[in-house]
Amino acid sequence: MHIEFLVEEYSTEVTLNFIVPKIIGNIHTFKIHNFQNKDRLLKKLPERMQVYSKFIPDDWRIVIIVDQDRDNCQQLKNKLCNASSIVTREKGNIVLHRIAVEELESWFLGDVQAIRVEYERIPASLSQKTKFRNPDAITGGTWEQLDRILKQYGYQTGLQKIDFAEKVSPHMDVENNLSRSFQIFRDGLRSIVK
Repeated sequence: MHIEFLVEEYSTEVTLNFIVPKIIGNIHTFKIHNFQNKDRLLKKLPERMQVYSKFIPDDWRIVIIVDQDRDNCQQLKNKLCNASSIVTREKGNIVLHRIAVEELESWFLGDVQAIRVEYERIPASLSQKTKFRNPDAITGGTWEQLDRILKQYGYQTGLQKIDFAEKVSPHMDVENNLSRSFQIFRDGLRSIVK
């Protein structure tokens, strides 16, 4: 099986390069297409899906991942589904749409132990605090929250998303992440390669 990932930014690409093999093993191939930002991905998605509908082999799957940000989750998912409907009409149910709620950083906050490998001063008990038991429920930006945590424990000023993804993603435990949107992504990915 080959998987084409369509993502909105480089930090997602970096993260997927580390975690996808942990989720589905090394027997599948994948390629990540980074659109540089969410608006560009959403704008180019219908055209990209039109191209896929004409040539995609039977053993290929497509996974689209975007941050929810402050968008309405259902409306965003509908937009993704509508843009990829040509592929599903032509090839069947081969497209997986996933939304990182609220942002990719909620997936990192769902695995405090992975963060602690690189940022040891952050306490292991962080995930037990009420606010962090459900990282997808953090409001006001998970990127901003993660930046505040790092500053609180004496790390850098201004979260460097790509650097953070490169440091933390290799340590992520895909089986025990507290982020529900991560769990849905993981389980959906496994289901499409079966």
